[in-house]
Amino acid sequence: MYNQLMTFLNTNILYKHRYEFRPNHSTIHPIIHLFNQCGEAASNSSPEYKLATLCDLSKAFDIIDHEILLSELIRYGIRTVNDWSRSYLSNRIQCVDIDGNKSSTVAVRCGVTQRSILDHYCI
Repeated sequence: MYNQLMTFLNTNILYKHRYEFRPNHSTIHPIIHLFNQCGEAASNSSPEYKLATLCDLSKAFDIIDHEILLSELIRYGIRTVNDWSRSYLSNRIQCVDIDGNKSSTVAVRCGVTQRSILDHYCI
């Protein structure tokens, strides 16, 4: 399923110069692309200006509302994964455990859960 989803995203949705979270891409690729664009602009007979806006959106998945995420998946044509994603995101709770003292649980309605050692403490 992962391979099919990534193929669909890379072919139909993701901008070709988007480099994060993609195989065979690294943080050096956007820098190389920017330098190439600036070099081409400067070497034209009538020099052009280039503007770059760099955003780190890696924390966006920590705050995204689950319903918005699911509706965006549908909007982009990712319907097969939607039921699985809804099940994965539904009925999530979290708590804090410090030396055996657990806080009360709270429903998680935003953010994409990432597997970690913390997952085992609040079950």
